[in-house]
Formats: sequence, C-alpha cells, structure tokens
Amino acid sequence: PDPAAAPAADLNPGRAYLAGRRRMRRTAEDAWQAAGRTAARLTETAGSLAVDHVAHRPQRGDLAGRAPGTNVSNDTYLVPADRVDEFRTGVLAAAEGLPGVHVEVTGPWAPYSFSLPPEPAR
Repeated sequence: PDPAAAPAADLNPGRAYLAGRRRMRRTAEDAWQAAGRTAARLTETAGSLAVDHVAHRPQRGDLAGRAPGTNVSNDTYLVPADRVDEFRTGVLAAAEGLPGVHVEVTGPWAPYSFSLPPEPAR
C-alpha cells in the first residue's frame, strides 16, 4: 500500500481528516489535469483534419450529453464535406483506448460558429 494513501497513525483525528481532504483534492486536480492534456491532444488531432476550430464553453447538465462525467471540451470544427468521414474516424480513433474518455462527434451541421455578425451601418 502507498504510505501516502493512508493517514499516519500518529495524526490526531482532525489532522488525519485534513490530510485525507488534501489527498482527495490532489487526486481530483491530477484527474482534471490529465483530462485537460487528453482534450488538448484530441483538439490537436481534430484541428489537423479541419479548416478551422472554435472552442465553446463546456456544457453542464443535460446539455453535456448522455455520458457520465464532466464535459471538459466543447469544440466546433469546420470540416470540408469530402473529409467528414476522415475527420470522424480520426478523432474517434485518437480517443480509442483512453480510460474514462467519451468523445461525441456530431454533424455535419451548418457552420454557425464560423459566421460573423454583419458590420454596423456607418
């Protein structure tokens, strides 16, 4: 067993509790950082297959999809019609075998994320 995983016998209950909380926080931070690194790798793969990319705010609740867990990336990619299958296959292959990772590729959709509002009249 990892000696850092169990509280030291010489700690009083309050210190043991705080040490446990610190371990839990470190574990959560490590998981969040790993998720961020994984998302960055997937973003790089997807970006290499797309013409443009827009990062949106990660969704929560029902908008985050059907998979359990926390949405850490919510991106839109502009992909030429003749590369849609290559994009989907490439992104899903890049996520394959990554424990705890669920990637959802949808579309094609109209390129709303890449349109600009009209210039104001002068």
